[in-house]
Amino acid sequence: MGALTTNGLDTHGYRDSKLAAMILLLQIVGKYLNNVVIRLLLRNIRVLRNTRPVYPSTRKLRDIYSVQELLPKLLFYDMSQPYLKRKRARVACEPCRERKRKCDGAEPCSTCHQWGYDCHYERQPRRRHHAPQEEPPKEIGSVDIHGLDRRLWANSGAAFVRRMGLNIDAAKAPKLSLFGWNIGKRQLSSESHVVHPVLSITDITSLEHMRSLAQVYFTKISPCYGFIDACQFFERLEVRWKSPMVSGLYDSVLGGVAALGCLFSQRNMTITELHLIGSALSILDTHVLCGTPPVDLLTGWMLRVIYMRMTDLPHSTWIASSKLMHLVEAAGFHLESTDSVFPSSIDAEFDPNTKRRLFGLALHLNMWTSYDLGLSRVSFQKNDLPLLPSDIESDYTHELLGLLPLSASLDPGKPKEDEIKLEETLSQILERSHSEPPSAMAQCNIVLCILRRMHTQHLEISSRLTEKALVLLKKGLGCSRTMVSNCDPWQQIANVPFHIICVLLVMDTRQSLAILPEAMQTLKLVASTYDTNTMREAWSAALLLVMLHQQRKKDDLAIFNDIMNMEEQESPSGTSQEESPSAEEYSWLGALVADLPGLQRDDLDQFLNSDMIDSSGFLGGSG
Repeated sequence: MGALTTNGLDTHGYRDSKLAAMILLLQIVGKYLNNVVIRLLLRNIRVLRNTRPVYPSTRKLRDIYSVQELLPKLLFYDMSQPYLKRKRARVACEPCRERKRKCDGAEPCSTCHQWGYDCHYERQPRRRHHAPQEEPPKEIGSVDIHGLDRRLWANSGAAFVRRMGLNIDAAKAPKLSLFGWNIGKRQLSSESHVVHPVLSITDITSLEHMRSLAQVYFTKISPCYGFIDACQFFERLEVRWKSPMVSGLYDSVLGGVAALGCLFSQRNMTITELHLIGSALSILDTHVLCGTPPVDLLTGWMLRVIYMRMTDLPHSTWIASSKLMHLVEAAGFHLESTDSVFPSSIDAEFDPNTKRRLFGLALHLNMWTSYDLGLSRVSFQKNDLPLLPSDIESDYTHELLGLLPLSASLDPGKPKEDEIKLEETLSQILERSHSEPPSAMAQCNIVLCILRRMHTQHLEISSRLTEKALVLLKKGLGCSRTMVSNCDPWQQIANVPFHIICVLLVMDTRQSLAILPEAMQTLKLVASTYDTNTMREAWSAALLLVMLHQQRKKDDLAIFNDIMNMEEQESPSGTSQEESPSAEEYSWLGALVADLPGLQRDDLDQFLNSDMIDSSGFLGGSG
């Protein structure tokens, strides 16, 4: 049988018999085919050839070719030919973009040439939207002060100590912790894990013991944290013991005062102090607030925050101080005049000076706890800072509250344009006079915070301010030792000496390092007196920082030793050691004394006769 042909088309040229049969059938009914059949044909051919080529539209193919001419072109279409692929211009000209016409990307394009438009292109192409790329991690040494970690790095002593160790030896750097934040939580020497029942205040101790504990409080704590009237307290204490079965919210005040009296009279925890704390906490936690917070509730919470700041963990103290600030706001203690929103917030007989003291102390504790942790503090929309209360004889609370404006100026949450000049603020604080140790320690704490921030920002400090700051730091060390001897475990008793050690090490001058032994002895005294886990960690961290700086000094000294050894090897062996220059060789310095009035003859003689002339001894030679 001869070869099957149709209009000269040899079907033996097709390797697939199925394709030949389809072509023959399409040729027979070709004149009846329409666009739908052609589309089906294109899909079948695409499946048979197992590819996805780009074909011209079927309407254009029908207009150009007949079905007989179209089929061979589709079946034997070379997919490597680029002329059938649609070309799109990468950038359209401005006239075509405005009129939404097709543009071939030429200069001028065919559309503008045909219609006579002024063909031009935008010089700066549109930005493409790419997936956000992760920023590389920041190095420890290049901290963005105004970034997300601004709060942590601005005022936190823990972050400063951590970065300080990382800059010396990353493998041995201390962990991120508030070393020496207080003396630490006190526990009983025995049965520390036993759960003790909550007792009534009258069942914990006797009235006489309560009087003595309250006397300790009003003698040691109230002069600097004065927000409780002593006469009113002792009157209500007598009334409470006359009715032992009638308990109330004021029992939290009685328990808080007595617990702080135990803290400032006993170096170790006692069972009485433990029960007093449990009783006060139970009353405050179970109280249901149904309106404006009463004054007794705020006073009880104030005593609780004070005790926690001296003995508890930082985060727990921050949460308690934040709640106290919200109670202060709910009670309207931050308002100086009667406001319609708080019609019954303040008792008419309540002393406004006592209200300002309570609000100011609550703000002070919350502010510095948040600074230390790098967390946000509670602030109000208006009247953020209280007015200073009137002075009372033998009361130093106004000294502490006088530091509030300067402390608030260090808030890292303030806008960048409102940032203060640290050197001016440091000068203002150093000019202040604080007589009592707790107030002076608060002054030292602010100075240490500013010095840490200036070191982080690589700011220069004048020699005058540096000398004043070192004098104040020495005063702080003396106040810490006084607190230890008087059994006054204020929150700064260990915090200030520890951070003085850190600041002296980063200063790294003769004057600063001369104070370092005294600072280490002071911290060791606190750690040995209050033997808690917190103090042991603080002492170990201080020793680690000193050891790291010592190792760095040894490494630097080894470089000088190598240089001096190299000089000795190059010198002739027969040459004797260079004799020390005599004073006659420095006779030319005599004229310098006359020109410099500040240079005395005694200083010149001391310089000429000092051991510094011996270069090998000064540089730590291997002699």
